[in-house]
Amino acid sequence: MTTTTAADPGRPRRILVVSADMGEGHNATGRAVAAAARELWPDVEVTWVDVLDAMGRGTGPLFRWIYANSVERTPGLYDFFYGSVWRYRWFARAAKRFIGVWSGRRLAPVLDRERPDLVLSTYPMGSTGLEWLRRHRGLTVPVGAWISDFAPHPSWVHRDLDLNLVMHDVAVAPARDGVPGAPVAVSAPPVPTRFRPGDRDAARRALDLPAGSFVAAVSCGSLGFGRGEDTVRELLDGDPDGRVVVVAGRNERLRQELVHRFGDDPRVRVLGWVDDMAGLMIAADVVVTNAGGATSLEALACGRAVLMHKPIAGHGRANAELMAEAGLARVCSAPGDLARTVREFREHPGRLRELEHAALRHAGAHRLADGLARLVAADRRRVERVLPPSDALFLHAETPEVPQHVGTVLLFEPGPQPLTAKHAAELLAGVPGLDGRLHRGGPVRRARWTPLPVPDPDSLIDEVTLGAPDGPADLDAAVDAFFSAPLDLAHGAGAARLVTGLPDGRTALLVKLHHALGDGVTVLQALLADTDGAAGRSWSARPASALDPEGPLPAPRVLLRGLRHLVAGGSSGASPTDGPLRSPARHHERVLLPGRRVRQTARALGVTPAELLQTLFAEALRRTLRSRAPRRFRLMVPWSLRDTTSLRTAGNHTGAVAVDLPLGPMPVERRAELVAAAVRAQTGSGVPEAAHTVVRAMAWLPPWLHAAAARAVYRRKWFNAVGTVLPGPRREIRWHGARLAEAYPLLALAPGTGLAWGAMTWGEWITVCYTGPAHQAPLVRELGANTAAVLRELAERAEGTEEGA
Repeated sequence: MTTTTAADPGRPRRILVVSADMGEGHNATGRAVAAAARELWPDVEVTWVDVLDAMGRGTGPLFRWIYANSVERTPGLYDFFYGSVWRYRWFARAAKRFIGVWSGRRLAPVLDRERPDLVLSTYPMGSTGLEWLRRHRGLTVPVGAWISDFAPHPSWVHRDLDLNLVMHDVAVAPARDGVPGAPVAVSAPPVPTRFRPGDRDAARRALDLPAGSFVAAVSCGSLGFGRGEDTVRELLDGDPDGRVVVVAGRNERLRQELVHRFGDDPRVRVLGWVDDMAGLMIAADVVVTNAGGATSLEALACGRAVLMHKPIAGHGRANAELMAEAGLARVCSAPGDLARTVREFREHPGRLRELEHAALRHAGAHRLADGLARLVAADRRRVERVLPPSDALFLHAETPEVPQHVGTVLLFEPGPQPLTAKHAAELLAGVPGLDGRLHRGGPVRRARWTPLPVPDPDSLIDEVTLGAPDGPADLDAAVDAFFSAPLDLAHGAGAARLVTGLPDGRTALLVKLHHALGDGVTVLQALLADTDGAAGRSWSARPASALDPEGPLPAPRVLLRGLRHLVAGGSSGASPTDGPLRSPARHHERVLLPGRRVRQTARALGVTPAELLQTLFAEALRRTLRSRAPRRFRLMVPWSLRDTTSLRTAGNHTGAVAVDLPLGPMPVERRAELVAAAVRAQTGSGVPEAAHTVVRAMAWLPPWLHAAAARAVYRRKWFNAVGTVLPGPRREIRWHGARLAEAYPLLALAPGTGLAWGAMTWGEWITVCYTGPAHQAPLVRELGANTAAVLRELAERAEGTEEGA
């Protein structure tokens, strides 16, 4: 067995166990694999989720009621459903699709909150939801499914998970036949370590059982399925001098019935819930059950013979047949079979020993830790996924002249070692989706992300040196050249460039990501997740929170109010910055504003820092355009709908508000007042939620109509520019010892618009980057200079007012 070390990058730090309270078997399996994980990685943190609880209140009780009543009262119907999933792949796919959408969306916020780097599922509905998340939301962390039923039903096996663990070599072929292409391996029985071979005589003394008698332990799981009376009578018929210990589990009705029937018989002991099942199994000669789940696996781990008496419908019969094929159990289906088997064992003890030896060989052939190590080392299953409507919008709106990518410029101070393209590849590997292609789809096929055959982050990175013969003259030229080049979506959905030779020994890292893969927060969080001292990279999936594209709709009152404001807003007016873009060439102007001065000025004006930045843009734009300035300029402000649990997830989690900035002649203080009022009126009226809901609703349109609608809503008719403020980290960032001094967010232009800007709070600074077409470079440069000048004037007036007071 290969054991990972602390330096091993594959060593998990946080494990999430996905189980369910459906009987005790799934939870017992979860506890066993969690214990094995702690043994393999002593410092690992293990958290737990019951997928039925996550799927909503009442789901667990409902499914347990359906399961129990199907097995006990309508076994024929249960058998039919179980067999149909085996026989008809279309039926299995339909059932998984329904369950996957439900459980996957409900598991997403749990995964996002816990941020595991390894997920272990012991319940099929959980595994189905995890597979749905991988297909539709880009789940990238390793996921393994432990199939604790001996027979691997197709509902248990998943092609797009990293590993499906079955209980025996004979189960591998049925698992692969049921789900072609699924990765399957054999695991040790996932049972706690206390279930192991032991001293039978000592166990009997502890339980006050006679040493020389034939002892049968009867257990049909925590739910106590089956007719226990028939089982007890046949065991006593097979050996009138034997002893029978019946465990009714949590089935109190069954316990009372058996006490009523056999309470006076000294050969029969009826128990309810038993904490030390391992001791009872070690004391027994045979373990009698009817389902082939956890009870059978625990018995095999103890080296005890398993007798399957009248297996229950569906999985019970399938498990019994496969266990018999493996030589690990006897199946006693017909009346009298159990009695005859007991008599056979009493007359021919060697046959009983053969079953015990087979059980011991099976238990010793594998270790749970081996399965965990194999899962961590397995190649990740990278699967094609359909883009959600809020992501596909940017793919459909893109044209060759108006590429849609967001990005960042990161400036690092000199560190203990020079930063290289190899170092950059480490950061880029943490950005979700870069190792894949984007496809716009077609009339009947939706936009998709498809993994590249061989992910190679190095191929997405190059390096340039300022002042070199073939290099850019300065950083501004390097930024313009890099972000003006469209992405080759057939090669990858992002790219990076390392710029060296900067003054003072600084190094710049330029990164761009297609907008269909995420908003500005995605790029920032993904890049910074693996810097020195960071908490670890994101798991790369989309949560189903209240404002997520796949979550519930906003409250009707909020939605209707927001829709009314959207309709009343109408189209935007014209601006000299508008016009068709005939080339992807861009100019970017970076502005560094003192954060303390921004915050103090905002307080003095009674506005928020974000509202002040929008005011600075409006005033600077008026000064730049002068007499050409329109009286009204509409700024489309992406409004983050992320909560604190979704800051590290991929995708676009934004609504939008359209703010009409007043550009007429007025004091800057009055402009700030009007801008703040306009922003607050929009955000307080449900507009971000309504705009986001409209984008979500577009998913119901046919693919061709969805693409047309995306192009119709994301264009100049509705706004003149895009501008937003992003939250930056509140800690110092170091990368291979080099301090990150500045970070600038870069936004894409929308079709027909000539301006976009992004601002970021960054420690003592506010970083702003304006983007415009290359032919408007003088205007963009003047806009940047005016922005800094307006802040300086406002701050000086505010400081003068404070001194006068």
